[in-house]
Amino acid sequence: MPPMAISTPSFKALVLTAGLLAVSSTHTHAQTLSEALAATYETNPNIAAALDQLRATDEQLAQAYQYWWRPEITSTLEYGKEWIDTSTNIATDSGGDTITDFQQETDLKQAEITTTLYLWRGGQTTAAIDNAMATINAQRALFDNTVQSTLKTAAQAYANVVLQAVSLNLAHEHETNMLGVEKTVNDLLIARQATTIDLAQVTLSVIEAQSSRADTLGELQAARSNFNASVGSYPTELQQWPSLPALPETLEEAIEIARRDNPSIIAAKAEVLANEAAVREDEGVLLPTISIVGDYTLEIESTSYTHSSNIAEHDRIGTGSILLEVSIPFYTGGYNYSIAREAKRTLAQSRNKLIAADRTAVDAVTGAWQRLDAAEHRIEIGFAQWAAAADALAGQEKQFDQGLLTVKDLIEAHGDVVTARQALQQAYYDVFVQSVDLLEAMGHFNALTLELDVALHDPTANLNAIMDLPLGIGLD
Repeated sequence: MPPMAISTPSFKALVLTAGLLAVSSTHTHAQTLSEALAATYETNPNIAAALDQLRATDEQLAQAYQYWWRPEITSTLEYGKEWIDTSTNIATDSGGDTITDFQQETDLKQAEITTTLYLWRGGQTTAAIDNAMATINAQRALFDNTVQSTLKTAAQAYANVVLQAVSLNLAHEHETNMLGVEKTVNDLLIARQATTIDLAQVTLSVIEAQSSRADTLGELQAARSNFNASVGSYPTELQQWPSLPALPETLEEAIEIARRDNPSIIAAKAEVLANEAAVREDEGVLLPTISIVGDYTLEIESTSYTHSSNIAEHDRIGTGSILLEVSIPFYTGGYNYSIAREAKRTLAQSRNKLIAADRTAVDAVTGAWQRLDAAEHRIEIGFAQWAAAADALAGQEKQFDQGLLTVKDLIEAHGDVVTARQALQQAYYDVFVQSVDLLEAMGHFNALTLELDVALHDPTANLNAIMDLPLGIGLD
């Protein structure tokens, strides 16, 4: 649907005035939907939090590469002292005693370095890498889903402000019209051509119009606050029912697009792949592990003896070994088997979640499509209703001037026009909202398809930076 221009000059002034009720602004042009969505994309904390979550998930790939031809190297340093102090009393046959004192003090220094390189872990390493990559892809889809839902909320907030501003304008016009009728009836009352009952009826209608305008103003202020929560700033002058990306020609085409591009379906597919890899990883624990273990130990001892004379002794011992180690997990109390069975149940769950995600997406597309079709028909009906109400009002005003119509009939005729115009604007609002819902369900309500003037978040940039770290070493 092409954007509809604001036809009444009072609406433009009213929207701008409403935009300045809560906060002044230096903007001199209408804030477009694209500008509002771009601001949301760049500043909304929900999108920033989802991006941080994605970057945290990226680390799972680096963790999975821990055993991919990367050795584990550990070093142990030890230092200590050892004391031996002995005193021996030896009795001889001649009745004499011999007392021997002996003291030994040793400084112990030891350094050990151990290196383990895993050659085969029962397929756990490749499975862990596949699991991590699939999990990252699922998180990317969830990030896209967060972007879509956040932009959708901002678009709805935009539309709410427009609808309430239009409603406020209509309420203001209706109040003005009722005040005009009240003046006319008051003049007729002075001329004895109307009764006090007529004046009371029109006065009541004025009060009701004023009450409606006050309620609408409150709703507008609430809509402006909601806009600020989503976009990060209060609205200024907005476009009335801005255009959106083109929609598919048929419902079947929309469903096909959703099954291909809907982030929830993409995330569910990736989750299935991640859980398939998790099964392989947990089953790999049951298989032997082959590794090369290298060890080198350096021991330095400095010993001093105190006996009949002082003696110092220094020893240096270096010990090294390289072993091919095969570890076979014969029995671990059934724990590893239980973990593997649990992984298979989780895989089955994720497959069912994929079916549910597909059904949910199809239902969302179908529902939005049907509601959009109904709203578009209501626009056509709304124009006809407005035209009929306006024609009826024109004729009834002539009859009233001729004294052929009561004040109550004239008030109802004015009300019919307002009701028709409000219904028409509500239909435009529903078309806009349902179009947004349909685009989101198809996976096409994002910064790329909306062609927002922003720097798109690159989900691969952080992952590439992580994998480019030498041997995975780095804190930021």
